[in-house]
Amino acid sequence: MAIGRRWLSRAAVAALLLAGIAVPSAPASAVDPDPAFTFELTGTTVPVGIRKKTAHLKVTNLADQTPTEVLFRVRPIEPPDWSDKASLDWEERGASGDCDGDSGSWYCSITKDWRSELLPAPGGTADIPVAINVRGTPEPFEGRVVIEVGLTWGDRTTEVTERKEFTLAFVDDTAADLSVVAPDVKQSVRTGASGQLESTGTLNPGETGAVRYRIVNQGRKAVSGVTATVRLPEGVTFTRPPQECAIDDDGRSAVCTYDSLALVPADQDTDPNDSIHSAVELHNLVTVPADIKAPVTLTGGMVQVEGLTSDVDARSGPQRTVLPANAVAVPAADVDASDNQDGFAVVVAVTADDGDGGGGGLPVTGPQAGPLAGAGLAIVAAGIVLLLARRRRSVAFVSGDDTTAS
Repeated sequence: MAIGRRWLSRAAVAALLLAGIAVPSAPASAVDPDPAFTFELTGTTVPVGIRKKTAHLKVTNLADQTPTEVLFRVRPIEPPDWSDKASLDWEERGASGDCDGDSGSWYCSITKDWRSELLPAPGGTADIPVAINVRGTPEPFEGRVVIEVGLTWGDRTTEVTERKEFTLAFVDDTAADLSVVAPDVKQSVRTGASGQLESTGTLNPGETGAVRYRIVNQGRKAVSGVTATVRLPEGVTFTRPPQECAIDDDGRSAVCTYDSLALVPADQDTDPNDSIHSAVELHNLVTVPADIKAPVTLTGGMVQVEGLTSDVDARSGPQRTVLPANAVAVPAADVDASDNQDGFAVVVAVTADDGDGGGGGLPVTGPQAGPLAGAGLAIVAAGIVLLLARRRRSVAFVSGDDTTAS
């Protein structure tokens, strides 16, 4: 009986030790396992006299997967009703069955089936345009609006929501008002026969993409030129910078000065076929490292713009191609600097022929890792117990003291 008791004790200890190993104290995660996001509303200061300005609701996804739905609600709160002064509108909501409400209070839903390009990728940001339509007599005004944004991931039935308040202000300022929007870089590109960029599919390791940014003058005064500062995410480099750009030593920062790129107020841009413009889209070609592990979202990109002016009347700027030799462009005044800067991410996809290798998905170190490891170790524990049991049978039959197998 002694040998049987000793075997039981050893087997129990072994099983308990292995069971203890099989139960993880906490799962390790390569990314935050809890979905999260942030949002801001930029461009809410409007010069008196401007009847319409486009602000942007910027939703940044901090989770490790793309949401299946983005829902946002807009409601004025102070004063309770300022519909006679202005309204905030998403101009596409009239064409969608996923929107409801009136000009004062409304909501809209973006899904994978409608405007899916506005669903932010993991680590990426979606720029949703919101129009500020001014009503009544142009005069200074200040109001408050509350915006609630909700995101849903995967098969969840409830959304994660966040609410913020923002100030809408009409100011008596006759300066220019530049804004910039830089979407996330998701596509690889090439230069076509016409000299225009053409998309060639998702951006893969080693390929070239384009940082595009749209600059608009939504103020009351023209600028005679524009300076754009572009900062790339770590690991991404400029492919072929324009001659107007000075590249930093690390290859990730560029200051591009367009002395003769004049932008007039939108109400002066009446003929799409002339040389007078209120908006322009620029781009910089960038390259992703060939040895980067995909899929991955490279964050930290930024574009910041600043208007330039000179002694030459800014309204005559469109007719001027270069600055005079004795003139130096200086920063122009800007009514609303909150929308002069926009962040972007570079989204790198897995190469199609990589299969299960060559980067693959995220490492399995999140919530699934614990159960998988526990199941594997439990099988090992059972195997060892059976091995000890087999050895016990051999000892029992030769001991002479106890021939009862446990």
